[in-house]
Amino acid sequence: MPRPRKNDPTSLLTPIIEQFVSRLASTVEQFTVSRIESAIRAQASTLRGRRGRVPGRSRRAQVLCYYPGCKNVAAPRFGMFCAAEHKSLSKAEKEKYRAVHAKSAQKQLPAAAKRGRRRKA
Repeated sequence: MPRPRKNDPTSLLTPIIEQFVSRLASTVEQFTVSRIESAIRAQASTLRGRRGRVPGRSRRAQVLCYYPGCKNVAAPRFGMFCAAEHKSLSKAEKEKYRAVHAKSAQKQLPAAAKRGRRRKA
């Protein structure tokens, strides 16, 4: 084994270099983590807008039961009446409530929708 030199700088430089390397590593790690977090937040905000749905597929609006005052979701299987209470109405009653619903839906449409779509020539 070689004899240690009298004026060897390694004993002085080694702790300084190790300290520099550890600070540099922690700084790089913090920078990397902050970049990853900001990328995840940006991705989450775009997903929040789509609510995690697959692009291209649109979700239908929920239609309520045609029975006046009922807040249940309508079921097309039962003629747009709720499965919970009003599916067993007579055919005549269902037709009466459908007519009332159609009139109220016409009143709620904006003026442009009442005129119909314009066709391109």
